[in-house]
Amino acid sequence: MASDSLVRYVGSSTVRSDVVDALCERPGPTDVLLAAVDASESAVYEALSNLDDRGVVTETPDGWRLTGAGRLVGDTLERQRATDRLIAANETYWERHDTSVLPQSFRCRLPELGAYDVKERAEHDLMGLVPWVVSKVEAVESCEIVSPMYHREYQEVMPDNADSRLVVGRQVVDDVLLEMDDGPYSRSYEETPVRVSSVPFALGVSEEWVILTLPDHDGDWPDAKVFSTAETAVQWGRELFDAVWQDGTPMATYLSE
Repeated sequence: MASDSLVRYVGSSTVRSDVVDALCERPGPTDVLLAAVDASESAVYEALSNLDDRGVVTETPDGWRLTGAGRLVGDTLERQRATDRLIAANETYWERHDTSVLPQSFRCRLPELGAYDVKERAEHDLMGLVPWVVSKVEAVESCEIVSPMYHREYQEVMPDNADSRLVVGRQVVDDVLLEMDDGPYSRSYEETPVRVSSVPFALGVSEEWVILTLPDHDGDWPDAKVFSTAETAVQWGRELFDAVWQDGTPMATYLSE
């Protein structure tokens, strides 16, 4: 009996998947597909026939092409493979950290991090990754930061200009900054706008990089950060920051409430 899921049906066969992948690149006649797919001629013909029957591909005078459903299936399979690559690059990190704190729409796009590194605190290093983060922020003219935890070093190195933005956690303001001798956090910057939000992850974005920090499943903050310089990662990070920023409360408004 045919599977109800087109994605499962196509994905369960290497030949069917390869045919769909080839047609995702461009429509083409049968002879081009035979050259592109690493399978016997009979297997490719059978795959085309079955995919045609299931409404995934269709034959035109110019050759085979994907249907609208076929394009969606191809895109879904590519996202699955991208997710596999993301996890395989550092399985231990993704096992130990809580990705559910990210908005679902951005969690699904985590493969856009591309090639990434996981930076971890060296054993017996009391400063952890703070100096590393400071060096990254110092090297750029502007950046956007989400900081649910307080580090004076981060506060001091944050760029003060209109091209930078900062979101701090409510707990940072309520429990730390308002008790400091040098006054509320809102007075620390002349140009950088600051908002307050209850965000359960940390994020840094510049034109050159993105730094993502996730808690573990107990809500603790292990000293490990995901770092990427891929263009897709920077775009993902900027859009995530924008979403957090839109939900944040301007610091002056928060302090007056």
